[in-house]
Amino acid sequence: MADAAHTDAEDRYLRGDLNFEDALREVSGSDIGRGDLAQILHGFSKALTPVGPTLSDHDADLLTKAGFVASPAAATAGRVDRDIRMQELVRSSLSIPAAAELLGVTPARIRQRLTDGTLWAFQSGRNRLLPPAQFTDAGAVPHIERVIPFLADDMHPLTVQALLTLPQATLTVDGEPVSIVQWLTGSAGNSEDIDRVTDLISASEWTLS
Repeated sequence: MADAAHTDAEDRYLRGDLNFEDALREVSGSDIGRGDLAQILHGFSKALTPVGPTLSDHDADLLTKAGFVASPAAATAGRVDRDIRMQELVRSSLSIPAAAELLGVTPARIRQRLTDGTLWAFQSGRNRLLPPAQFTDAGAVPHIERVIPFLADDMHPLTVQALLTLPQATLTVDGEPVSIVQWLTGSAGNSEDIDRVTDLISASEWTLS
């Protein structure tokens, strides 16, 4: 159904029945406005001197093999998609004060946990933001403090978010792959459960290096 909706938006855009902003909003499912597009354009203008986290060599190689480098249009589409997802991640991530309020601790305690490596944050401008995958509506994901230390500080924020939230073939419940967050939420937190997650993270970092 999603592919059909995307195709319909593309067709209406090509016919001139839909402007670019509205077409992009429908396809991405995000509230994309001119301010967001201006940031994306700014990102293009700085393409030769990127600021902030960059994709790993492994991810860049995958893009090359997929033909993004050979096709300017595909490369542009890939960059727009990545920029949109990054903007959504920035919007949904928690500031240090917001994380402190959610966990019922002081901002100083959150900073200490970031130093200890039991929470993960990325730099966005002058602020450090904590990806939402580490939290539930009620607080922190159960046992998350035992696996976050295995995430490298230099991982791209989108990679961290995906690693924690996408289904993993090596983590299954009733025969169905689940995400690290789902696994931790449903586990008793014994050493074997945690080892399966940390082994997965270590293998992922090796693959991305």
